[in-house]
Order: sequence, then C-alpha cells, then structure tokens
Amino acid sequence: MASPPSLPTPQSTPNLLETLAPESIDTIPILSALLARLQQNPSPNSVLATSPPVATPSVNPSDKDREGKDKGPITTKDIPAATDSLKHGLQKARALVKELPDMHRTVEEQEEDIRELEAKIKAQRKVLMDLKNVGLGVERERKSRMET
Repeated sequence: MASPPSLPTPQSTPNLLETLAPESIDTIPILSALLARLQQNPSPNSVLATSPPVATPSVNPSDKDREGKDKGPITTKDIPAATDSLKHGLQKARALVKELPDMHRTVEEQEEDIRELEAKIKAQRKVLMDLKNVGLGVERERKSRMET
C-alpha cells in the first residue's frame, strides 16, 4: 500500500492558493495585448522611402492605462522589456507549483492512490446500498404491521 498523501499545513495552503490564482498565470491576454501593441507600429515598408525616419519614444505618458501599464505601440526591440513582468510571473508560478503538496510523488504513486480511493468508494457505495436495502426492508415491515 502506498504512503498516505501528505496533507498541506493549514497556514501555507491558503496563502499559496491565493498567490497561484489562474489569472496570475494566464498568458494569453498579456501576449495578445503585446502583439496588438506591436501591430500598432507602422511598418517601415508603409512609410514613404523619401520621408525621414521619425524618432518616436517607445512609451509616452499618455500611453499608460489606469494601472500604469503601457498600452501604446512598441517595437520589436521593446519586446524583451515588455515581457519581463510575464516572465517573472511565470517564474513565480513555477516556484509556487513546486511548493504544492505531493509534487514530489511520481505518477505511478498517484495512480496507485487513485486506484485505492476508487476501491474505497466502491466499497462505501456497496455499504450505502446495503443500508438502503435494510431501510427499505424495515419500511416494508412497518407498513405490513400497520395493515394488519
């Protein structure tokens, strides 16, 4: 029989689960916003060849949203800096996942526990059905006594 699963300590789990919210590791909206900002830049081919290059700052004060995050156009050279917060968030999430209970256990150990728990559930269902049948038998006896 496998060792019982380790139970998380009451103090650590709520804090861990609060910091490891799905929103904190959802990369699609962040990457979508970055790609939209990248597409806001006019491509060099669309500018007339005779026009001089225009120096545009990568971040204007007006290009920030309510949380202070950039929302203005970016260039390809700005992508590493723009994705830093995403990278740090994923690194933090990776560290938090490693702290989850039973992360050290192998798939085989977990599958064995699942089989044991399924067998326990099956036995409990059998007991419940037996109790139901006993209860139904008692009810039938009671009804038959009341009829006579």
